Amino acid sequence: MGTQSRRSLGRHNWRAWLSEFAATAILLLVMVTLFRHLFGAGDLLARVLPSQEGRLVADAVVSGTTVGLLIVSPLGRRSGGHMNPAVSLAFWLMGALPGRDAAAYAAAQLAGSLTGVAVGRLVWGAQTAHPAVGYAVIRASDHIPWVAVFASEAVATAVMLAAVTFVAARPRLAFVLPAVAGSVIAALILLVGRWMGGSFNPARQFGPELFSHDLAWLWVYLIAPLVGGGLFGLVRRRLPHAPALPTSPPPAPDGGVPAVTGSAAR
Repeated sequence: MGTQSRRSLGRHNWRAWLSEFAATAILLLVMVTLFRHLFGAGDLLARVLPSQEGRLVADAVVSGTTVGLLIVSPLGRRSGGHMNPAVSLAFWLMGALPGRDAAAYAAAQLAGSLTGVAVGRLVWGAQTAHPAVGYAVIRASDHIPWVAVFASEAVATAVMLAAVTFVAARPRLAFVLPAVAGSVIAALILLVGRWMGGSFNPARQFGPELFSHDLAWLWVYLIAPLVGGGLFGLVRRRLPHAPALPTSPPPAPDGGVPAVTGSAAR
């Protein structure tokens, strides 16, 4: 690889890292905004959806739709649209993301999480800190043991990655990847969110947990998705006939936008 090519690659990687930061920040801003209107005192949306089931459906639909749109957006197309350290870890273990980029992606995602929550606080004011809103932090139901939450987060992350990599490894299906990723995330939230919280993404909880100063469950929601993603990545890499995954960051064609490589987050 020539000097010019190396410089071009470096510039592209910086753009990909910044894209992960921006996309994750947008995701968390959307989540804070949603929770502000779902749980804020006297808000119209809170009155329209008074039941826990209705609010869970709204959370699932908005989360899945936001992820799908971000994956197909210029930000997602530039970086692959991970927005989730567990996804980046899995792609690194599967050989589809260089180690330098995996570390930079994770740092960018966590920084984006903090930034998105901070912007939400500036936009929506003190309502975001109200205990009912809690900066969009999510929690398991009372009396659910941490072991159950840990297992749920790990398994759900692996399921999400299985769906994403199945589509991402088949070029003829690449155009449906954003819809598949968003739909799987929404379905998983509906399936386990009421009892387990339903994060599947360390970055989804990182900013809200730190802003709310309620850190008792932070380690579970940080580590469990990484365990699920890491185990999935190791197992898939050892499968003898697993189709190769496109690399992240995706190569940028001349004069074009990098293709979506496939990933998911909530």
